[in-house]
Amino acid sequence: MAERSTGFLRRAAARPAVVGGLATVVVAAVATSVVGYRGLTSEVRLDVDGRSTEVVASGDTVADVLRDEGITLGPHDVVAPGLDSRVEDGSHVTVRTGREVRLTVDGQESVHWTTETDVSAALKSLGTPYGRAALSMSRSSSIPRDGVSLSVVTPKRLMVRLAGAEPTKEVLTALTPREALAQLGVEVDEHDRTVPGLDEPLADGDRFAFTDIDVAYERVRREAVPFATVEEPDDSTYVGDTSVVTPGRDGVRSVRYEVTTKNGVEVKRSVVGQKVLSEPVDEVVSVGTQTLDYGVWDRLAQCESGGNWAINTGNGYYGGLQFNLSTWQHWGGTGLPSNASRETQIAIATKLRDAAGGYGAWPGCAAKLGLPR
Repeated sequence: MAERSTGFLRRAAARPAVVGGLATVVVAAVATSVVGYRGLTSEVRLDVDGRSTEVVASGDTVADVLRDEGITLGPHDVVAPGLDSRVEDGSHVTVRTGREVRLTVDGQESVHWTTETDVSAALKSLGTPYGRAALSMSRSSSIPRDGVSLSVVTPKRLMVRLAGAEPTKEVLTALTPREALAQLGVEVDEHDRTVPGLDEPLADGDRFAFTDIDVAYERVRREAVPFATVEEPDDSTYVGDTSVVTPGRDGVRSVRYEVTTKNGVEVKRSVVGQKVLSEPVDEVVSVGTQTLDYGVWDRLAQCESGGNWAINTGNGYYGGLQFNLSTWQHWGGTGLPSNASRETQIAIATKLRDAAGGYGAWPGCAAKLGLPR
């Protein structure tokens, strides 16, 4: 094996011109092949959604480049230059894939397509940047190839009345009163109310009012329980006469209240629990039922004062029946007789008549009217 190899080398060495000529032919053939290949291809810079690579294009057009790279354009994709444009060494091909933007603006839904890759640029490309609006994601967020769902709440000029205060103008990115109150830092519980309702939609220029309703509980350890008054008829005294038979006495209880306030003002107080510590004692009042003969007294007053029950001439006698103060006060009258009602004056006069056994306290008019004295 080794010899065959030595003999071969000798024979090769003996024919140097033949070997050298063969090598020259091989090199020339390779060089010709490379030149021919380079003549059939182009180096192109391909940019797909911002990612740039150098590719070797075997075709003459942009469409050929994309086919070679396995890129199929969708209906919303964009390529520049156009598919039929020719390419050569150093050409640039840019591809931007379409992305679906499912947009909800103040509750209104719509679908758009964009070749932008972030939220801010996409909104600008749609012609609606919503500069002061609230978005459901950051403006710098990337948009994936399968698209994005984006909610937008536009700023609204609102007239807001909080807890009974004077209305104020606010600009808020809110869809409902609930969202507006949250942006204003107002805590809302299940008792509070708004007009319109908490979850009703708001539009630019709307008004809404918030009513702060609080429900709290209050315990009073010792609270008076008022006594009741019971009236007992007494036919031994005249109508209008009353007297206390049994004094009343308040009871005592421990009580728990539910207290409702509206914008800080108490509007309702309800007992939700109590324990009576001592029962109240009813006041018993005797009430006269015997009727007076007003006709006699009216005739007597007509004689004494011309029927003027409020007369006060300054002569020391007062009212329709012309009492002096000592007599009036002796029989239970208070204040001036002329300031008392007709019925009260008759009641006092009746006591005086019954005690005297007749109308002798009015001698002149009694005689004139033929009344017993």
